[in-house]
Amino acid sequence: MMKSSKRLFLTVSAAFLLGGCLTVSLPGAHIQRVSEPEVLTWLHLVRKTLQSNPDLQSARYFVTATARSRDIAFGDYLPSFEGDLQRSTARRASSGGGSFGGGNQLQDNLSLDLLGTQSLFNGFGTTGSFLKARRDLEAAKYQYIVTSATVRNNLSLAYVDVLRWNRLLKVNQGILERRKQNAEMVRLRYEAGRENLGSALRAEALADRAAFDVRMAQRHIDSQTIRLGRECGGEFILPVLIRDSLDRTLPVAIMKDPDYVEIAENTPQVQRLVKAAEAAKANVLAAQSAVWPQVNGTMDYGNAGSKVSNLKSEHSWMLDVVVPFFNGGKNVNAIRKAKADYDAALALAVGARDEAIAQLAEAWTKFEDAIEVVEVTRKFLEASQKRAEIVRAEYASGLMSFQDFDTAEQEQNNSENDYVQSLADVLNAQANWEMIRGKTLEDDLNANP
Repeated sequence: MMKSSKRLFLTVSAAFLLGGCLTVSLPGAHIQRVSEPEVLTWLHLVRKTLQSNPDLQSARYFVTATARSRDIAFGDYLPSFEGDLQRSTARRASSGGGSFGGGNQLQDNLSLDLLGTQSLFNGFGTTGSFLKARRDLEAAKYQYIVTSATVRNNLSLAYVDVLRWNRLLKVNQGILERRKQNAEMVRLRYEAGRENLGSALRAEALADRAAFDVRMAQRHIDSQTIRLGRECGGEFILPVLIRDSLDRTLPVAIMKDPDYVEIAENTPQVQRLVKAAEAAKANVLAAQSAVWPQVNGTMDYGNAGSKVSNLKSEHSWMLDVVVPFFNGGKNVNAIRKAKADYDAALALAVGARDEAIAQLAEAWTKFEDAIEVVEVTRKFLEASQKRAEIVRAEYASGLMSFQDFDTAEQEQNNSENDYVQSLADVLNAQANWEMIRGKTLEDDLNANP
């Protein structure tokens, strides 16, 4: 009883010890505020993301693990060798004569063996497994491309949002300045008896709203900068300074009439599923090996004797042929299942290709629309600025009502915000189009080494 309790105690203690060794601690994370802003560019962000983004790191490790699985599958082509050492001592009773009858005799046995096995034919099972492992590796590489394209899109969205809120901060600061001037002007007109109290109060409320918009833009700059830091690999530094603007990052030219079908068939997400279907097809070949004879060659080379100085060589060669006859239909059903898996994988690839065609057409349409909207919103901005300038002068001279003056001011503010949003929409639509096509962070880096 004492021994059982002691073994139980040791077992539980070992379990707790191993459990402590298997505990995972995440690396530390903190938000750092610096006095001087960190200066960033798109390429700087791309390099940091490629180096530290955890999603990319996970995808790379998955590719490495899949490559090791391929190497394991290739190992089935090669022979396997095992070494065996056996030493035994036996005590046997002897029936020899003597005054005391029989006695005991010790007998030592020592054997050293090297056993080698080589698969000569297994119905192409090894070939099917190896081809499947290769296709799985190719699919994993395409999955990495998909991940890189997705991370690039997320980085671009955060990057554009930081640029947009920086631009809106300047716009809102300009609006705030005008709203303060307008509120002062309306207050003076009210005190002079040429404007009502409601108009004066509304002008002050609009100035307060403009001040709130400025504070809101500042908060959103910080939050989107943190989002940018997440995509770059968890380096959260505030504030940052980006050496780009929405205007300078607009696309100069775009392709005309893209071939959606050709592009869709070469997108990484479709190619990944194609390789997965090819892996499933190779698995059919591996499953069919169960109905073929299995041929293995075995070599056993060893030495045996009572002691090291008295070993005799023993070796043998053997050819082993196993012919399957019946195993409950499991081999046949395994083939049917593998074929069904292949049909499902192929249909999934076809569906992904068709979906990619639809997504590309939709993304391209939004991209073109966003580009054209920029010019439209720019013209509205110019018109509203000119109109507000005229109305402001007429209102100061008493030739325009407060309602018309307020409407003109609001139209100018809306036009300024709409123009900034239209610039951001172009870049976001471009990023979405490029993500569906499979443009990666590596592509950006290679284009600007």
